[in-house]
Amino acid sequence: MLSLLLIPVTFAADPIALEVVARAQKDLGKPSLTLVVNQNAEKLDVRVDCASSWGESHGGASAGDKITMEFDVPIGTHSCSGTLAAEFSDGSTGEMPLNFQVTMLGPMEITVPADKINMEERTLVVIMDRQPAQVQVQAYGPGDLLLGEVSVPSFGAGPGDPIEVQWKSEGEVIRLHVVGTDADGFWTAKDLMPWYYNIPHEDVIFESGKSEILPAEEPKLVAAMEEANKVLVKYGSVAKVNLYVAGYTDTVGDKNNNQRLSQARAAAIARWYRDHGFEGEIYYQGFGERGLAVATPENTDEPRNRRALYVLAAETPPVSETMPQSLWTRL
Repeated sequence: MLSLLLIPVTFAADPIALEVVARAQKDLGKPSLTLVVNQNAEKLDVRVDCASSWGESHGGASAGDKITMEFDVPIGTHSCSGTLAAEFSDGSTGEMPLNFQVTMLGPMEITVPADKINMEERTLVVIMDRQPAQVQVQAYGPGDLLLGEVSVPSFGAGPGDPIEVQWKSEGEVIRLHVVGTDADGFWTAKDLMPWYYNIPHEDVIFESGKSEILPAEEPKLVAAMEEANKVLVKYGSVAKVNLYVAGYTDTVGDKNNNQRLSQARAAAIARWYRDHGFEGEIYYQGFGERGLAVATPENTDEPRNRRALYVLAAETPPVSETMPQSLWTRL
């Protein structure tokens, strides 16, 4: 959508009207000047300079013609100047200077914080870097079937203010399409894939202090790979599915050593999936003694804390108690 600024002219009976698209957003259009011809003109000369982007037109024109000149200007506000001269079929003439301003806006940014997306309650928060007017959310399920949508006015929110949106939908949501519209009618869209699937598996047992996967442990990874393939069949046509491998230790031993060991073991599992044909991108991260499955005192031998998580997702898993940081390494 475009913002129009009408400029008055001095020609008698308005034989020519001028319209200026004074604001545009990069990649969505350009500022422009349009001459709306209401009377036959034998000669119509116009020349305009907008930030060294020239627009000009010469020759005759018939009543009903529209002559448009677009200006390829950089982001920012620019002064435009030029002249317009006309000779009409009835013998009348006119001339006037042209002076106006145009603004090219950069792409609008909208942010949807991952920790503010609640799929159970069907809510999320949208933040826009320009004066917001409306936020629209569309929820899609398997097969990209539209499950529900809602449009929410900004209710006086300003740039940077959180706008909470709640939508209604039944069934499993695979994709959220979020559109933010600003006060000038410009918009930006963002697609979200806020689903995460923990692959059920039996944990690989490593030798003490080591990160090599023993041959006897590989059947556990094969079984987990079969579960992963089921998810790929379900979601692969909708989004590119990636694998995130998180490693953990119990609280026995030095914390720094445990951190390094969990990182090395997560990397070993990630490499196994890559070497056995996982098609998506693979990331790994070690959390050491953080994100314990079972809270224990220091130096407690707890097998349930010596584990790994295999998470399939289209987007990076959000920071949580289980995954207290987001420093994933890509293979």
